Amino acid sequence: MESKTLRSGLRFIHRQLDSPVVYVGIAIGVGTRHEKRGEYGLAHFTEHMLFKGTTSRSSKDIIMELEDVGGELNAYTGKEETILYALCPKAYAERALRLMADIVQNSVFAPHELEKEQTVVIDEIHSYEDSPSELIWDEFEDIVFKGHALGHAILGTEKTVSSFTQKKEQRFFEEHYKASNMAVFSQGDIDVKAFEALIEECFSHAPEATPQRRTYEPPRLEESPRQITRRRDTSQRHVIIGASAYSMHDKRRLGLSLLVNILGGPGMSSRLNMSLREESGYAYNVDCVYTAYSDTGLVAINFGCSKQHVQDAIALTHQELKRITEEQLSEEELEQAKRQLKGQLTVASDGHENYFLSLGKAYLHFDKVEPLDVTMQRIDALQAHDLAEIAREIFPSERMYTLIYT
Repeated sequence: MESKTLRSGLRFIHRQLDSPVVYVGIAIGVGTRHEKRGEYGLAHFTEHMLFKGTTSRSSKDIIMELEDVGGELNAYTGKEETILYALCPKAYAERALRLMADIVQNSVFAPHELEKEQTVVIDEIHSYEDSPSELIWDEFEDIVFKGHALGHAILGTEKTVSSFTQKKEQRFFEEHYKASNMAVFSQGDIDVKAFEALIEECFSHAPEATPQRRTYEPPRLEESPRQITRRRDTSQRHVIIGASAYSMHDKRRLGLSLLVNILGGPGMSSRLNMSLREESGYAYNVDCVYTAYSDTGLVAINFGCSKQHVQDAIALTHQELKRITEEQLSEEELEQAKRQLKGQLTVASDGHENYFLSLGKAYLHFDKVEPLDVTMQRIDALQAHDLAEIAREIFPSERMYTLIYT
């Protein structure tokens, strides 16, 4: 991979790939945790408004720019980043970059477009509220990160979204959408030097700066277990059990990822899937996920089950948590777990779009992208006693919060 920091503080990284398709993205270091009280949902709303017109392009122009040549333009908002990205035939890489550079520098937030998009996003919020399997995640983060910006929902609320004005949008855009707070990332068969020169041209009006480094006030966590039940009109019970975890910069992150994979990773052989589905039949689907942020993280187990099985399923989950904290992995179990995780990462690296997006996010937050072979070496270096120490710190039942939708 090749990378460079430009005079504006804008960073650029490219992964050369023999493909007829090129991927181009811009990662912006702004997400929901950068919103102030009263403007929850503004980062996501701004992402929507990026498609609604610039000083030189109408919303239709933006839509047609890449669709006209069979390409796609997408975006998403996270807690700590907004990602704008495109894929198109490699002959149109310049078109994709010029379009996105215009969007992230010259969006205008016309009042009539803003009003239309407020209706769209409020409908999205209502739709989300009708999906308990998704809504429960937002509420769970709000419980664990109570009172902190990481806890509030990415979409915001109907009240906050209704309050957004052109002035508020413009202020947020100007504060966060700076070249020094962005990273351009690309993947495909292109002339890297020529593309780098094009980036310089597209951002030539950006002032000289150094890359912006975010500092955060970590959440003050209440490490007291609580079981909370919420009434929801659902045919099955939805459950999340989890707690705070390591940040993305913690060296123990990879070890925790391996343990999460053992507990409830994508494989049907995971401990929780075997216990809750294959052996007891309590749940159709169970997952354990680990989300890392800049200064903290979250590990959570999620499943749905019938009313009569909910307490039994919760009890079985805690049995598995107790097992992983008290029983050190055998050498055979450890080698099998390493082999599985390395295989999953290898398969994932072949999914061009997903790998491309992970590249952009990693470069934004770490200023580098770790080669896959280095990650493999770090997995191989994990020891059973190190994992046992991580398990004892993260997975004790007394640390766990439980949220149940009934």
